[in-house]
Amino acid sequence: MKNKKWSMMLASCLVLMLAVNLSAWAEKEINKVFEPKDKIKVKLAIGSCVIEKSADAKIHVRLVYSYDDDRFTPVFAEKSSTLTLEERFRGHDHNGGQGEWTISVPGKTEVEFNSGTGNLSVQGLTIEVDGNTGTGDIELTDVKGGLDLNTGTGNIEMANCDGDFDVNSGTGNVTIKDTKGTFDANSGTGDVEAFNITIVDEGDFNSGTGDVQITQPKGEAYDLEMNSGTGDAVLVMKGAPIEGYFEFTAQVRRGKIVSPVKFDKEEEYEDNDHNYMRKSFTKGKGTPRFYISTGTGTAELEQ
Repeated sequence: MKNKKWSMMLASCLVLMLAVNLSAWAEKEINKVFEPKDKIKVKLAIGSCVIEKSADAKIHVRLVYSYDDDRFTPVFAEKSSTLTLEERFRGHDHNGGQGEWTISVPGKTEVEFNSGTGNLSVQGLTIEVDGNTGTGDIELTDVKGGLDLNTGTGNIEMANCDGDFDVNSGTGNVTIKDTKGTFDANSGTGDVEAFNITIVDEGDFNSGTGDVQITQPKGEAYDLEMNSGTGDAVLVMKGAPIEGYFEFTAQVRRGKIVSPVKFDKEEEYEDNDHNYMRKSFTKGKGTPRFYISTGTGTAELEQ
């Protein structure tokens, strides 16, 4: 009998502890509306953020979170031309719970975004964004404007965008599709890929140890530079005419150059104690200009 009572008391305690725990982790929601601002500063410790177009001329902020209210305070701070949104935690332990901010803004708003581990998604806007996240992913869809974005270990994906893009990942992949603009896209160890892009003036695509592949680039009189330190750098024309100036570079004996078109010029040179081979040809007019290079991988033009 005593054992039965003890078991019932233990079960009751477990149920109570579970209820308290679930209550602490339950999602809470905050909604606020602000007059339009020139700039929004988003300072998140671990939260993620979606930035989308507002249905009116105001700024709408929705925060859904499961942080413990005893240690978390959301900040909504207004100045005349700036709105600051911030996650503040008491103590250094940010584990437990999560937060997602959805910010609906009018067009042509400038956003400064920082998060330690959260993701950033920007959708359907004409906007200027300067964004950084330590480990989160970055996604851009139907965005126009100037974007300077960095992630330490996350991936970056862009689709149907138009503007001036400077995107960098330390170890993640960078993927760009159906986008027009000037490009500076880099990854330290991940792959960098672009499909069906239109280059305005110049595009620069680089990876330290990953592969770089550009498929069906378009544009007028542009420069395209693509480079990998140890991976392959491959330009895929996918049946489009091969026209312009093409230059390939790779280390002698350690790298490789592949082209379906015969070269006009071939040479070797030394740089930083390494010997390189450089091969080039011009077909038709001298533009666009393509520079395809690798250290120890393959620099290739694929028809």
